[in-house]
Amino acid sequence: MPILKNLPARLKGGSRVNGELENTRGELIIRKMSLKLNPFEVPSDNEEWAQAHSLLDGGTPRDRNHFEDEEDENEANEERRGSSGRSSFKGTLDRIRGVSPLKTLGKLGKGLRMSGRSKGTATPSPQGSVASTPTSEKKKKGRRSSEGSLLRFAEKCRESLRKESLPNGLGKLNRGSMADHSSHEEEVVEEEVVEEVKPREPLSVLEILQLVTKRDLFLADTHILELEQECNEAAAATLPSSPAGGAVPEDLNSPGSKDGGRRKAKDVELLYEALQKELWAVVRESLRSPTAGPNLGLVVQVLQQEEQADRDWAQGEGALPGGPRPRQLKQRWKEAVAEAANGSLPQRNEARGGELADYLDRVRTRVVEDLGAAKRNVVPVYPEEYEPFQVYLESYHQAVARRLQSITDDQLLITDIYSLLDWLYNIYNKDVLGTVSMTTPFNRSQLGPLLPSETVDKLELDCLNSVREKVTTELSQVLDEEEKRWMETLHIEEYQITLARTVIQRLQVDLEQSAAINRNLGSLVAQCSLNGLADFLYSFQRKVEMFHECLVNMVGDNEDGYISKTIALVNCCPPFRGFVQRCVQCDPAISEDSARRANTSLDRIVNQGVKVLSDRLYERIKPFFEKLVKRKWLNNTETYEQIESHIKEHFKKFRRMDSPPYQVLVGEVHRRVLMEYLRSLMRGRIICTSLRMRKRMAGRLRDEGKQVKVLFKDLESPSSWLDSAIPHLSEIILLEDIPSIQMEVGVLVREFPDIRW
Repeated sequence: MPILKNLPARLKGGSRVNGELENTRGELIIRKMSLKLNPFEVPSDNEEWAQAHSLLDGGTPRDRNHFEDEEDENEANEERRGSSGRSSFKGTLDRIRGVSPLKTLGKLGKGLRMSGRSKGTATPSPQGSVASTPTSEKKKKGRRSSEGSLLRFAEKCRESLRKESLPNGLGKLNRGSMADHSSHEEEVVEEEVVEEVKPREPLSVLEILQLVTKRDLFLADTHILELEQECNEAAAATLPSSPAGGAVPEDLNSPGSKDGGRRKAKDVELLYEALQKELWAVVRESLRSPTAGPNLGLVVQVLQQEEQADRDWAQGEGALPGGPRPRQLKQRWKEAVAEAANGSLPQRNEARGGELADYLDRVRTRVVEDLGAAKRNVVPVYPEEYEPFQVYLESYHQAVARRLQSITDDQLLITDIYSLLDWLYNIYNKDVLGTVSMTTPFNRSQLGPLLPSETVDKLELDCLNSVREKVTTELSQVLDEEEKRWMETLHIEEYQITLARTVIQRLQVDLEQSAAINRNLGSLVAQCSLNGLADFLYSFQRKVEMFHECLVNMVGDNEDGYISKTIALVNCCPPFRGFVQRCVQCDPAISEDSARRANTSLDRIVNQGVKVLSDRLYERIKPFFEKLVKRKWLNNTETYEQIESHIKEHFKKFRRMDSPPYQVLVGEVHRRVLMEYLRSLMRGRIICTSLRMRKRMAGRLRDEGKQVKVLFKDLESPSSWLDSAIPHLSEIILLEDIPSIQMEVGVLVREFPDIRW
């Protein structure tokens, strides 16, 4: 090991200025050589962990004074050899005479490192002397500590540190002095022993960390594996007995060796944490970056290399139980993809009550976009056996499932329940998986359901409970409020009320949304709606009956309001009947009983309204029927004309009734008018004593029969079959023989059974 020898002659003499300069330089070198620092000393665990964590947190390696590194090496080697003495010190000074201090110290440090790595047989000195180092023979070539690796980081700062460390003027040696001693320097270099070819040096922890932070991932992983192998070898060597059954060397059982092994194990875990942090960062960034291919390729190489290391560890006979292997980085890669997918989707707190449909639409858009980006930017980089697209698809599928499960943990509004069920049954399968499958095939059987069947059943049950709540609570309140309004607005003529529209709109929302989700849910909701509606219509019927009981005898100023309100109540029935029929179509077999109950209530409401209106009309025209078929009637048409006038006047309001109840009303009025007409005729108030008189009466009947037919045709009566009754009677009156009259009367009774009245 070279040490400082004689100082150069230029440092001993010369002018006063040069003397001061040379003395200052010599004193500086001697003073620094007296420092008791060893750059090869392994730092303590606290120092190592502080440096490692500083670098992981984004810091930079701490730079040391390079003179201190070189002097530490000199001191360490001087203590190791011991016998070199002043002659070695003098020889070293001769070597550095006339050359740049920094250059000389650099060569000196290089020689020191070479001698420190030698295995102890013979160590060349600058003068060619050989020193024996028995203790070094027992030690293997060691990995440089993290502190020592800072020498590499500080190379760029040597010039600035030299100017700051040396006194003013020392660094400015004139070109002449350099030339004078150039020949001497060449002689010294020639005297040096030719260095042996050195193997690749293992990197320190901080240097490996620097590779990681620069994302030279595959090379970093290679060095980490080497360091891990050293830890495994050290751990195997510290077992109670060696593989051959011999005793364990004393130095391997020393506390320092055990502490070093633990420190290396910590370093390995620290490096793997840093490596995985960068690996998964590349995985996240590569999804939307077409230029991330090179870094992602390194990730794939690391995964393959680690998989091979796991296989080797599993097959190795000397694998330590409970060791760090297998690391399963491929599985952790899948977990990293899943975490990236989970972080990419909109977060759960963005789903606000009543706006779940918008939130789910954003989820749909993001999943489709990200899977498209994965297809373009990521999938081509991975090997086929990795099934990268399937991994990404399953990751997003699981992320969506977690979102939906989190949503269902809270109490949802009925509109949000329908949106969620529709997304589950239709939108996700059609607009997400269907869209993705158009460009990339995948295995749907591996995806699994987004929500458990128990959760889906609960959501559907919530829909049914919501419908029951509407028909038992909400609609009952609506009916009560409507009943109060009937009496309060009796003075107003209104022929339409909003009751049916309000009820149907509330129930129709559930019916349409459930039917759009799937047929089974639509059938259940329709049945539930119909059951509730049947109960509601029965309550509606009872309230209508009570309304008529209170006002049926009403006359005066509010009569027109009562007639209009009656028509308005009847007008509620057609919409209700149509909605009942729609519910029945969803499941006719199950809904038959409820539909029958609902239609019965509607029929009673219509029939009661028709009876009220027809009775009101009959009360007006009844006095005129008493004047029919009398002697004045044969020569005067005024009686019939008044009957027709009142009918037309009432039907100006009756026509405001919607169909088909209007056809029921006009048909009932048609039947009643005809019956009253025939009843007047059958009373026999006119006795025809001659053929002439029978002809006059038959002609009058034919004329009014035609007028009745025209009247009710204009009113759109569906009972046109009644129009033939009056002409038939006119024909019977003209008959003279009794058998013919009996036969025609029998036909009349058969065709018009009510004529018996």
